[in-house]
Amino acid sequence: MNGDTDLAAVGALVGDRVRAAILLCLLGGGATSASDLARAADASPSLTSAHLKRLREGGLVEVAASGRQRLYRLASVEVAEMLETMQLLAPATPVTSLRGANSKRRLRRARMCYDHLAGVLGVAVTDGLVRRDALHPETLALGTGAERVLAEVDVSLAVLGSAPRPVVRACTDWTERRPHVSGGVGAAVAAALLDRQWVVRRTGSRGLDVTADGAVGLEGWLGIRLTQQTAWQESA
Repeated sequence: MNGDTDLAAVGALVGDRVRAAILLCLLGGGATSASDLARAADASPSLTSAHLKRLREGGLVEVAASGRQRLYRLASVEVAEMLETMQLLAPATPVTSLRGANSKRRLRRARMCYDHLAGVLGVAVTDGLVRRDALHPETLALGTGAERVLAEVDVSLAVLGSAPRPVVRACTDWTERRPHVSGGVGAAVAAALLDRQWVVRRTGSRGLDVTADGAVGLEGWLGIRLTQQTAWQESA
């Protein structure tokens, strides 16, 4: 042995259809019950329970009690980033129904990548922040207008700067093949849009829907007109 990390151990955890489906469901960042995960993975409750045990032992998933219910979520931001990166390399799953095709298109439009925005929406928000000098166009580092622009949606850079995670990072979007903003800024922007109900979570999915108020708010804040974007129209 050469003393390197045991990459195969992580690969074995992800390399099962049921476990992969569970991890993708949890990639939306929410805490989810075992029964909901079983439905998402199209697996029996007992099989899902066994797979969740392996994922917990492998450090990819954690569990917390909520009353009498046990809720599961990804163990860390690093796990989410690993899964998003793997999706860049993974082949697309075949679509065999109209329902599946619609779900795939809607997931591309807007979704959560753990705790930040992804898909067409995530890239559009990132581009809007770049246009307003809140982010640097090449590196997505903070720009000269970052404090002012983010304060417009009640995001405080001072608070983000005191957190242990990076204030801003670039995450390559697996459907758009372009960077979207993650890190503290990405998470705070997503939380702000959810709090204002500019976007709402889609039940049983990591997908998001932009509300009528959100369409107005995004245009006023960042000049985003999603319906005029080719990628949004293609995924409609």
